[in-house]
Parts: sequence; structure tokens; C-alpha cells
Amino acid sequence: MNKSMKKKKLFIIIFTSLFGFTQWSCEDPEKDNVEINSSLKNTLGHTSVGNGQTGHISDYFYNFENDINASFYRFNPAILGYDYKRHYGLFQKEPPTMSYKTFPDYLVSLKPDDALEFTRRYYIDSLSVKDSIVPDSVLITSTQFKNLESLEWDLDAEPSQQRYQLRNSNWIQSDTIIHYEDIFDVNSYRAVVDTPFIETGLLFVDSSEWKDTNYVFMADEQIRFTTTFDFTRQQLSSDSLVFRKNTDCNDNGDWDQHEVQIADYNNDGKYQVLYEYTDQNNNGIYDEGIDATITDYNADGIFGIVYEFEDRGNNLWDPAEVWYDIDQDNQYDLNEPYQDRNCNEKWDGAESFMDNNGNDIHDDGEEFIDTGNGLYDDTEEFTLKDLNSDGVLEKLLYTIQDKPSNLLIDWSDPQNPVPLLEISLLDDLIDRWGNVYTDIIEEVEFLDFKQQYVNDVDSIVTLYTREKIGHIKNHNQLPEDYYITKSEWTTSIDGIDERHYNYQIFYEKNHVNQVIYPAYFLPVGFYFNPREIQDGFWHKQQLESEVLYYTSNGTIRDGEQVDTAYYDTTAIAIYFVEKSYTVERSQATVPAARKRYVSDGSGSYNCHFDNSVVTNPEECPAVDTTFTDCFKVTRLLTMTMLGSGLQFGQRTESWLAKDHGVIKSEVHVRWTEHPYNNIYTENGILDSSNQAWVGLNRLELASIRVSSQNNVFKRLTDPAKFIQLQDIENHPDFDYDPFRISTQSGIHTIDLQELRK
Repeated sequence: MNKSMKKKKLFIIIFTSLFGFTQWSCEDPEKDNVEINSSLKNTLGHTSVGNGQTGHISDYFYNFENDINASFYRFNPAILGYDYKRHYGLFQKEPPTMSYKTFPDYLVSLKPDDALEFTRRYYIDSLSVKDSIVPDSVLITSTQFKNLESLEWDLDAEPSQQRYQLRNSNWIQSDTIIHYEDIFDVNSYRAVVDTPFIETGLLFVDSSEWKDTNYVFMADEQIRFTTTFDFTRQQLSSDSLVFRKNTDCNDNGDWDQHEVQIADYNNDGKYQVLYEYTDQNNNGIYDEGIDATITDYNADGIFGIVYEFEDRGNNLWDPAEVWYDIDQDNQYDLNEPYQDRNCNEKWDGAESFMDNNGNDIHDDGEEFIDTGNGLYDDTEEFTLKDLNSDGVLEKLLYTIQDKPSNLLIDWSDPQNPVPLLEISLLDDLIDRWGNVYTDIIEEVEFLDFKQQYVNDVDSIVTLYTREKIGHIKNHNQLPEDYYITKSEWTTSIDGIDERHYNYQIFYEKNHVNQVIYPAYFLPVGFYFNPREIQDGFWHKQQLESEVLYYTSNGTIRDGEQVDTAYYDTTAIAIYFVEKSYTVERSQATVPAARKRYVSDGSGSYNCHFDNSVVTNPEECPAVDTTFTDCFKVTRLLTMTMLGSGLQFGQRTESWLAKDHGVIKSEVHVRWTEHPYNNIYTENGILDSSNQAWVGLNRLELASIRVSSQNNVFKRLTDPAKFIQLQDIENHPDFDYDPFRISTQSGIHTIDLQELRK
């Protein structure tokens, strides 16, 4: 079916409305708007104009039956004041470019009487199947996770930033494919076009390809597939020891209320340790005549250290806080990690005791100095937990913090507690109070239940139709050849590149015409000056045709001038539109060098631009080329909103060179004075008519390649090119870029947002 239908041909279907044939907008300079201004100029009817120099438009613009690939340097408002040489000299790189290419195709027309035949559907028995059995499958994927393999204390970090580093495995995930069979009917039909259909105008159809559209009908209930993934997972145990922050600030293993408050001697609302003198020699005692006194806070006549609270101990002899002795000198150094048992955020040595037997070990019964932590301790915080699963919550003297900075100590040997700098799977420890913690990193069985629903296909109807290219409403003339071209460029803002593209539609009927969505500048209220415009224009929602280049029987002539003027009533406002078109013989210089370099035979290349020597010829910049066989075409648009008097102007100047098409083109815009506040007027350089124009963009030809397509439209090619508008985004030849509404002037895209960049 597909092979027999692949024939290279495109056609247009014409429909007329049941209520009569409505004209679409198409400028004809010999008929348009004479009643508005009889003084408007039109030289097309004259036998001779200007200096008599002429040329066929397809030689100076483009012959769309050829495959054309061109590249232009594109100067936006930010670099509009540069030419190629100045830009290259300042930035040592070429200006940004815009590519331009054609997609040549041939279109033929069919009679309106054949309308019913185009929409009639024909059943295709050979492609239809009852109770079709289609094997299918569904992929179900488990949850991703990582296994905790070990904990390692980071000794390389600053002491205050040291903590356990969690060493994890790579991502672990499983999946499974469930195969099943779906049974449904397949019904196939063919038709030229699908319904609903247009009632009037032109419909472009590509007959080089059949497009298959599947209408899938689903059962009311989906099919449910389930599976359970079984994992052994390594994770930190629920005790979360490394995330615990100790709140047992007197290290007695019991929960305590706040310490007894004596007096707030300095009336600062805090209870703390106060110094009544400045210890000049740092010996810890007051030396009269040496140390400066501060205040005798407790009025005891002695200058010393005053406690505003009772700094309680724990009635237990406390050994030195356990630390990791990095240099093995048996002395604590500030860079060595330790476990802070009394919440004062500093390392504390062992409490002093009477070593009655001289064994350097505190034995039961030996007296000791029960010191506090030197800080006022408020009521101890705690975490409630049901340890025995009996419903009774117990107070555990810690809180959970967001970083694993609790250095774990194993007290299996109470006389030699050991700091754990590395913790592996299934490691255990015993704390100072004899509590046993097993499997700090534990293994658990993890059952991951997953389900997925898929649609249950009840039947599929496949309709084979031709590709719809586009729809132009209200056309009163026979269809001619329509061609699509494409431009692509990139802008850069703050180092971020943004890709842009646009499509253009041209056809030749008496003149070179462009099919566009008519654009109108936005009225007051949408902007205050051009730099605040968001979109700049609003557009009609149907394509219309306008003359791009006027010709006299296909000939472009020096001295040609055509003026048109008309009122356009829209839903937004009434616009008075004036268009002026002039041609003059000219020349232009652009960096479109045919040869940028010459080889010296040794693998190096001499650049023509600046005589530099490079090893890669592509590094050579372009060299200016002057084209003398040119016509300069100036198109001037003036659009005035009636009532407000606000006016927008657009001037497009294009240089057309023989066998090269557009070699240079510039767009300028202007805005009249704001009707309410003239401080918002966009100021620019005034021309002879006292109008301030602002440059929008400039194109200069960089390169062009033309491939002649002799008799291309009579040959069958494979694969065929697609050029439909409605579904163009589905085709790789067009980089999957959808057709979009935009404001155009020839190959220019008019985007007033560029004035804001």
C-alpha cells in the first residue's frame, strides 16, 4: 500500500463558499485604492522608466525551482553600527550568521467540482484485520536507591567542619518486562483529505506521500500489571547515632532540670560565669597592682570569678573526653576530633582525684573534684522513643541534627574507649552507660511494590490521507506555484545563545508575492516606547498575500515606483496603511568572498583579508566583494491608527544582485511621538522628512550555493520533501520546527523585541 502510494506530486484543492466567492487580500497596483488618493504613483503601466536598465526578477531575486543554500551575516541592534571588518577587528570573530535555504516543489490545481471525492473514504480490505493479535510489553522499573557501604571521619576538614562522610554505592535499580498480547480490530481507509474540510479558499496538499492517521479506541478499563522487587538494602540504622547531638550536659545518663540560679549580678538576663578582673598575665588568679579590676559583682571584697548559677557535676568521676590522637603524643591538640560529653564545645581533660594507691587510675572510693562544664545548663532536651515497643515512651538524651558530626566512641573496654573513625557494615559499639548498639550500618529486606496501567486497545481505525500543507482563505485567482523557504539564526544575550528560525512562503503571479499573516502594531496601552514592547504586533489568524517585489511582466526596472494606500478595519482599530515601492540601479559591497585564502604548498594558508598565515583555511576571515550588477529596492510602510494618530513606520532596503539574490538588506523602524507624554518618544536620527528611524537588523551575504534542479518537478524522488504547514514540525527535513505566526518582510523577520536587547 505505502509503495504504491509514494508518488512525487503536490496539488492544491480549491473550494468555494456556498454563499459566494469572497476575495482574499491581494495587492494589485493597477486596481487598488485609487479612490483614496488619485496622486499615488504607479509606473508599471509606462513603457520605459528610469535609465532603462532592467533584469528578469528570477535572475536577481531567487529562482525557487533551484536548491539554494545561502548564509548571511546578521547585524542586530546591538552591533548594527559595525561592518564586517570592524566587528572582526574588535572581537576577532565573525559576526553572527543567518542561514537561508529553499525547498523547491511543484504544485498543480484540481477543479472545485471534485470536492466530495477528496473527502470520501474507501475501505482497504487488504490492510484490515479482525481480532488482530498484537504482542506488546510493559516495562516496570523499581525505585532507585544507593547502599550505604561505610562511614569515614573526614580528618582533612577544618576541626569545626569535621564529620562522617557517607560512602555510598552506585545507583541500584532493577526493571522487568512483562509481555502480553492485545487483541483488537484494525480497520483501514483511504481518502485524499480528512474531515472536517474547508469551505472556501485554497488547501495545499502534498501527494508525494500518504499520511496514516490512527484513531485508537480504548476499553473503559485499563490493564493493570504489578510486580515486587526484592532488595537487600544497606542503610544507617534507625538509631542514627552519627546524627545525634548530646543533650546530657552533666554526663550522668539521667534527664535533669535546669541548674540552680544564684543571681543575675550584671542584670543582663543571662546566667553565666563573670570575671571581676582582667587577667593581664593569664595565670588564672587576681594579682593586685597588675590586673585591672572590673566589678566586685557579689560584693565579697574579693576579685575573682563569680558564678551566677550552681555549676553542677554528676557525682561521677569523669575521665578525659575521648579524642583521636592524630600525632600519638598522648596530648590533645586543637585539630584532633573528640566527643563533647558536656555540651561546652571544648575538650575537657579528666577530673582531678586523690590517687591513694598511686596507680594513676581512679578507683572507687578515691575522692575527686566533681567539676561542671563552666556553662549554665538549661533543662535538658530529649527525644521520646518507645524502646521496648510496649507503648511507653522514654526520654533519650539527644536531639537529631542535620549533619553526621557526632564522633562515635566504643566503650567495650571502659579503661580504653576507642573513637571509631571508620564504620563498616554490621559494626557494633557499647556506649559509656553500657548500652549496646548493633549494626550501625544494617542490612534490611526491602520489598518495592510497583504497578503500572496500560490502555486496553479495543480497536484501531487507520486513515491514509495526503499531507495538508496549508490553507489560504478567500482566494479569487487560480493557484500558482507556492514555495517555502527557511531562515535560521542565533542571538546571544549575557553569554546565553538562543536559536531562532522562520519560514517564508513565496509565489510568482505578475509579481513576486509573499504569503503572510497580516501584522498590525499594538495600540496604546500595550507599550510606552519601543523598548518596552513585548510582542510588538498582533496578527490576523489567516494567511494573506502581499506584493514583495513589483515587476513589469516579470522584469525589474530602474526607476520603478508604486504607491498604494488603503483603510483596514480590524477588531482592534482602524488603520490607514500606506506602502511605497521604489527601484534604483545600484551596487553594494559585502563580505561574500569567493576565495578567502591561497595555499603556500606547505600546509599553511595566506588569508586575503589581512595577509595572516593559518593552518586551517576556515580561520581566514571573509574578503569584501563588490557587486555592480544590482538593483536596490526600497519598501516603505507607514501605518497610522485612526483616532489616536499613533504611527508606525518600517523601511526595508534590499540590494538584489544577478545570480545571487539578496546580497544586502536593512530594516529600520520608527515610532511617532507618544500621544500622551512626549518623554516616551523614541528618539533617533531625523531624516529629510523629520522622521526618527531606528535600525532593527541588517543582512550581508556571506556565501551562497545554488544547485540547479533541471526538470526536478517531473522526476520522482525518494525520499520526497515535506512542506506542509499544519504538521511541518513532524518532518526531519525541517528539523522538526513548527510553522509559526510572525511578522515578515522578505527574508527578514521583524521582531521589535530586538530593540530591548
